[in-house]
Amino acid sequence: MSQGVTDACERCGGTGFLILEREGTSLARVCDCRRRPSAGLPTLLEGARVPGRYAECEFDNFDSYGDHLVSLANAKTVARRYTDEYPLSDRGLLFMGPPGVGKTHLAVAILRRLLLEKSVGCLFFDVQDLLRQLQATFDRQSGMSQLDLLQPVLATELVVLDDLGGRQYSPWVEETLAHIVTTRYNERRATIVTTNYLDVTRDPRTPNLESRIGARVRSRLHEMCQLVPVEAADYRSHVKSADLQRLPDRIGRAKEHA
Repeated sequence: MSQGVTDACERCGGTGFLILEREGTSLARVCDCRRRPSAGLPTLLEGARVPGRYAECEFDNFDSYGDHLVSLANAKTVARRYTDEYPLSDRGLLFMGPPGVGKTHLAVAILRRLLLEKSVGCLFFDVQDLLRQLQATFDRQSGMSQLDLLQPVLATELVVLDDLGGRQYSPWVEETLAHIVTTRYNERRATIVTTNYLDVTRDPRTPNLESRIGARVRSRLHEMCQLVPVEAADYRSHVKSADLQRLPDRIGRAKEHA
């Protein structure tokens, strides 16, 4: 639990949360004993290591678009319900889908709301960057140990592991990832994961998730996380295409006013 939770609290019994029943659904609300001194949102996001590119990601600005409205809307619903009910379930979420469909957006939206509304200790990690830093500790001159780098990943209440599988598979990669996910699983700490790799691919030549992270890690992830498929075309390509389609109209209007 985060700092500020005490065993002496009579309202929540030291859990840091009050469980409320609303329209037949159990919701968790933060207890006053858990609340930390208020800090500005930029400070909280920086402390949680959220990259500046994703600092504005919220549920309200997550767009459903194109021919996959149902899949995107369902992923958003699952993510919002997760934040409302946290920490009633010790399972995390595994957002799985192609690049550019909003998986990281939803993961950060969860982190953002839990930071602000429930004072949950959260950290964001790009898996590829984390693995590079861990490998750098092999150099005795680095000044950092693997334990120093791994402790926040292992001990923080909620962690986002972004872009899992982006690093080429090796026994060391599997061993390191297995240590992270197994420790968090055993300690019942929530983990939000995003990956561009699917369990089953249409083209046998396309790598699947197991080929990128190993069978042990994939199996553990399915135990500790609810799978959330996110099926859609690349949002960035969608927006670019829409801009190109509107370009003739903009050029025409510009000529009219020239």
